Amino acid sequence: MAAETGLLNAVVTGIVTGSIVALGATGLALVYDIAEVPNFAHGDLLTLGAYAALLVNKPDTVPLFDVLATGSQQVGAAGAAVLFVLSAAGVLGTVYHLGGVPALKGRWWGIDAPDGVALGVHAALAALVGAGVVLGAPSFEAALLFSFVLLGAIVPLLESLIFRKFREKDVELALMLIVSLAVAFVVRFGIQTIFGGEIRFYTVETTLPFLGGQLDVTLAKFFDFFVVDDGLIVSIQETRTEASRQLLVMDYSWLELGAVVVAAVALAAAAYRWRRGSAAVIGPRLAAVGASTVVVALGVAAFWSGANGTVPDASILSTRIRTSPLRLGIIALAASMMAALHYLLQATTLGTAMRATSDNRRLAMVRGINTRQVMMSVWIISGLFAAIGGVMLGFLFSSITINLGFNLLLAMFAGVILGGISVYGAILGSYIVGLAMEVGIFAIPGLSATYRIPVAFVVLLLVLLVKPEGIVGGS
Repeated sequence: MAAETGLLNAVVTGIVTGSIVALGATGLALVYDIAEVPNFAHGDLLTLGAYAALLVNKPDTVPLFDVLATGSQQVGAAGAAVLFVLSAAGVLGTVYHLGGVPALKGRWWGIDAPDGVALGVHAALAALVGAGVVLGAPSFEAALLFSFVLLGAIVPLLESLIFRKFREKDVELALMLIVSLAVAFVVRFGIQTIFGGEIRFYTVETTLPFLGGQLDVTLAKFFDFFVVDDGLIVSIQETRTEASRQLLVMDYSWLELGAVVVAAVALAAAAYRWRRGSAAVIGPRLAAVGASTVVVALGVAAFWSGANGTVPDASILSTRIRTSPLRLGIIALAASMMAALHYLLQATTLGTAMRATSDNRRLAMVRGINTRQVMMSVWIISGLFAAIGGVMLGFLFSSITINLGFNLLLAMFAGVILGGISVYGAILGSYIVGLAMEVGIFAIPGLSATYRIPVAFVVLLLVLLVKPEGIVGGS
């Protein structure tokens, strides 16, 4: 058995914390950078997303909606109809924000399409999402989907009903900050009025089939790494009280690891050439697709070829990391959301318009860019990220409180400011903040978890003293 390494555990926990902070800070940075709103209500939007999921996951505990419940986590036909309508309305409302009725007729697609076809596609998508929520209830996945589409429609209302009115009057940034604080209090105490102030919990099936057995995604797992002459051996164990159960042992040779590294480097090089936009467009694209296929194929082959290894009696170097599949899943979910946003910003017409509006909103308007649509898109994305962040935050902490998102707001702003008030900077800054919060507590003896936020702000101040514009500010 490998010895546990506290620093590595703190780093892994910091990456998980950074992933949660990044999910919130990304939407915050978009709104701050493009819509010019220092949205102090963003933390409470995460809270709203967490509470919205309760309508699907635990409808019998939601005031007013509980009259439609027929049992524990069950609703009757009327309750299912309400969930279906709210979900479908969330999808159609999100599209409507992009340009009203013309948007529902496909004007935001960027291609010419018959009105009837566009309306049919949007209606079918809305019906599909509504059916997915109703048929999937009360599962955690259906609750996450419901919160996702609901906040995608609700959050842009803040722009159209409140912030746009003040922006059109060219108010000072300080006044916009006060307005966002007012919105924060309205959202927070609105949630408290409806749901009450008691602590709430999700009911989630955490046990999943795994290699012929059962795997609890919330229980801590021990990942042991052994460096031996022939390569790397990874062992995964689960410990309950004093009993320990071996889940999987993977044995990888240096040749297999080298092949995966080479393929990954080839993928990165192909992606870089694609990004550079060289004249031979087809070449970089084929290289990127080919390299991606090779990396995936090698990864799958290496996993299955090494899945039947054995724990060595001796090793050159060994270490142990303690984490859980839930925490690893949060990291993967955050990474996928960041990747999707990167694609949107760099490879779509909307992304180009968003970047142009960020650089100079008035010039973008003069050049014919629909800045109002850009603004609404920014708020929609902010709402979607807030929903994911809020629900995952409630699941990770195993409790939902009125201050759930507000308690993370300072960390999110720290990530945004540390990164230089840009989307990519906010992502990088969020992970630095997350690592500072967890590694700082580990590195400084005698500090309790209460000091996680102050430690992060000490790092923020030190960085800003050296580089006042932030890590990527001015780039």
